[in-house]
Amino acid sequence: MLYNTEGIVIRAIPYGETNAIVTLLTPSGTIAAMARGAKKPQSRLAGGVQLCVKAVYTLYQGRGMGNIQQLEVVDAYRKLREQLDLAAYAAYFSELVAAVGEERPNGSEAVYRWFSAALDRLRDGRDNPQIVARIWETKVLHLLGASPIWNQCVRCHTELAQETVFYAPGEGGFLCPSCQVELEQQSVQGSFHAGRRGAFPVPSSVPKVLAQFRNLPWERIGQIRLSPNTAEVIRNVLRYQLADYGGLSLKSREFVDSIDALWTD
Repeated sequence: MLYNTEGIVIRAIPYGETNAIVTLLTPSGTIAAMARGAKKPQSRLAGGVQLCVKAVYTLYQGRGMGNIQQLEVVDAYRKLREQLDLAAYAAYFSELVAAVGEERPNGSEAVYRWFSAALDRLRDGRDNPQIVARIWETKVLHLLGASPIWNQCVRCHTELAQETVFYAPGEGGFLCPSCQVELEQQSVQGSFHAGRRGAFPVPSSVPKVLAQFRNLPWERIGQIRLSPNTAEVIRNVLRYQLADYGGLSLKSREFVDSIDALWTD
């Protein structure tokens, strides 16, 4: 079967000296396909098998892995490969979407659109890449079903007001002051071990920010400015959620952290 589909490269690995196996995210799901001869300098496929390239692909699908016959690049996202920090984030974003994307034809067009918008936002440079990463992580958690209702207490489900708020890793979300006291008491009495992981206070704005990141489409999220402390708290909260409830501890995240440390130093 021969068919056309728009897709974005989310993984590319060499196969032999001249071939590449690419994983494409398409509006109908992920596809693994062979790009024969793509590593040859004059190959007509060379420009479309690099990470984060968006193109229209013509694929032949037989019984096994598909083969890319030809392609037409729609957006090369070249900046995301030419700048070291952006390249690190692009790889991280791709690894995240690979974890949530289902195989064709069971995929979601929404996942494709959200990922494409994340790359646009990363390339356009309106926000610090770290902020774009936090928005994308929040949306990935939602796709995984590992996201709480950020602006509600995960125990009593009351809406969090402008007061002291706590993040409890063992609870997978934020606690109001009353539920935090109850959790501490249960921990001391030994009746609830999760409390021993240590809930910690967070700025009262954090639940609202995360709720907006989760619920608003990319185009409605304006330019984001966060204080260094708030940005660090959100980073830590999302790291707990992704690892403990999303089951994601990605190697590319470690590389992103090392790049961030270089710029900070």
